[in-house]
Amino acid sequence: VEEEERSRSFMVFGLQEAKDENLHVKVNELLLELNQKPKIEVCRIGSGPKKTTDKTVSRPVKVTVKSSTVVQEVLKRAKQLKDCEKYSKVFIAPDRSAEQREEHKKLVTELKKKIVDEPNKRHFIKGNSVHSVNK
Repeated sequence: VEEEERSRSFMVFGLQEAKDENLHVKVNELLLELNQKPKIEVCRIGSGPKKTTDKTVSRPVKVTVKSSTVVQEVLKRAKQLKDCEKYSKVFIAPDRSAEQREEHKKLVTELKKKIVDEPNKRHFIKGNSVHSVNK
């Protein structure tokens, strides 16, 4: 059941947080940028905005939709956000369990090591492993 719930959700990181924000509208505007307009449920994760030394870090947003197909489409189009000035610092990722997050963290560490060790190749994560191809 939990796995099915996660397959219908994704996380949005870097979306600015405001005191009297309408989160539903903010996320809908973000999804419109990706040419998507699904019915959504949204909520911030965590207890409040975190203050680092000089700036406030916004909490992630969990977005739940009706089907996993919509999630896959949003994740596929998420890289388009880096070209949009308003959302260039916003990232979308699958909703992962604690174990999955730990596993992904290890893959990212391995990916970073390969990038340093083999700079003449292109490295990426696909499935649950790191792949390398010639540039």
